[in-house]
Amino acid sequence: MGSLFARQQMPANGAFAQSLTAARRFLLSDWALLAQAILACFVIVLHGEIPGMAGFLLLFSAICIVSDNILATAPSFFFTSLFLIKCDNSLLTFLPLWWLVLFPLAGLLFHFIAYRRPLQTGRSFLPMLGVSVAVTLGGTGALSSWEYFSGASLYHVLALGFGMLLAYVLLRSHVRDEPGFRASRWLSLLLLTLGLLGAFMVFHHYLEHLSFVLEKRTILPFQWRNNISSFLMLALPFAFGRGVKHPFCIPLGLLIFGALLLTGSRGGLIFGFVELLLCGGMLLLADRKRRMAYLIAAAVGAAAALVTFNRWIGFLSPALLRLLRLLSPDEQEARELLYARAIADFKRHPVFGVGIGYMGNRDVHPSKAFALCWYHNSVLQVLGSTGLLGVAAYLFQFVTRCVIFLRRRSLFQLTLFIAWVGIEMMSLVNPGVFAPIPYLLLVTMFVVFAEKESAA
Repeated sequence: MGSLFARQQMPANGAFAQSLTAARRFLLSDWALLAQAILACFVIVLHGEIPGMAGFLLLFSAICIVSDNILATAPSFFFTSLFLIKCDNSLLTFLPLWWLVLFPLAGLLFHFIAYRRPLQTGRSFLPMLGVSVAVTLGGTGALSSWEYFSGASLYHVLALGFGMLLAYVLLRSHVRDEPGFRASRWLSLLLLTLGLLGAFMVFHHYLEHLSFVLEKRTILPFQWRNNISSFLMLALPFAFGRGVKHPFCIPLGLLIFGALLLTGSRGGLIFGFVELLLCGGMLLLADRKRRMAYLIAAAVGAAAALVTFNRWIGFLSPALLRLLRLLSPDEQEARELLYARAIADFKRHPVFGVGIGYMGNRDVHPSKAFALCWYHNSVLQVLGSTGLLGVAAYLFQFVTRCVIFLRRRSLFQLTLFIAWVGIEMMSLVNPGVFAPIPYLLLVTMFVVFAEKESAA
């Protein structure tokens, strides 16, 4: 395999070989996942996002070197992505720490060289190649070279395009089962843990502001509600998917859904409920033995919700009022104005669009430092930023992914599909899958796992 630390090249009884094997086994274990989740909880409780980021990046780098399975690095990476959503508009905080990025980059470079494997591609390669071309050519004739090659624009173009294609190829080549380690089970447990960690963030935030909540009897407003909702919706189906064999996971799924409601995100409120229904349908399809018990529990839950309707509707009223504002003909939000701009930008540049890095709509939505001026709708983002070329490429990719997720009707495939549908729904009102890290990267992982599951 070309590994620097290939097991067969080391003495069978060597102390180093045994220690390395034990370390690798531990890094892929449930205990390692739990330990890193507990560390992330301490970061959240202590509000230590910046030192926590530094610590987890160094941990990620070390795991890249020690473990020959790239999946071992995922908990540290995604847990960091989760608690960093609290650091909104913090570019000036992160800039002095730019050098920290060198450690994970060096770790990844070492990993993919030392533990190199034959490159593989699957059914998603051509659609993703088409999207990469469309994103790269987006803005041709509309953007100046200065706009196209600005830091924020170049990062997003590369990360949404050929960079994500490279990530797909590497993951497709490296994701694998090992003796005593099943990758699909591990992914389900990772996402469940990620969802519980996200729920912990929400509940901890409420606990810190408990006096306000008790006084006002209403949900808390906080700026990271849409981001945390996206994480929770990505994780929710895995709790119910695992619930078929492990029924105690179903209450954990309801806990995650409860945290989703507490975010006050309008997208989370609407699409989270849709996703919950899809998860319920998955349970009924996959677990016929307990089907009646699920129906009875759902009926009891619905009855309890009706009895306490006035209380919870009053508690959620800020989010519901913000939702009703969308229906008011006298009040337009920035999102609605951006939707109109997307159509106008497409009409001006129908073939290639105005480009991902187009900043001409900042009068409507003044984006933060190193952030792009999104249309906050994935369909309109494709239309306005990449034009007809992008529409064709993304449509090809969308249809291909539907086939990949639904080709084999296993419980795991259905779980992946519902999680993907969840983030795609959230992308209709937020950047969503146009945020390369972590959301699009997670979707790319889902696609890789679905392809491997279908081929199994």
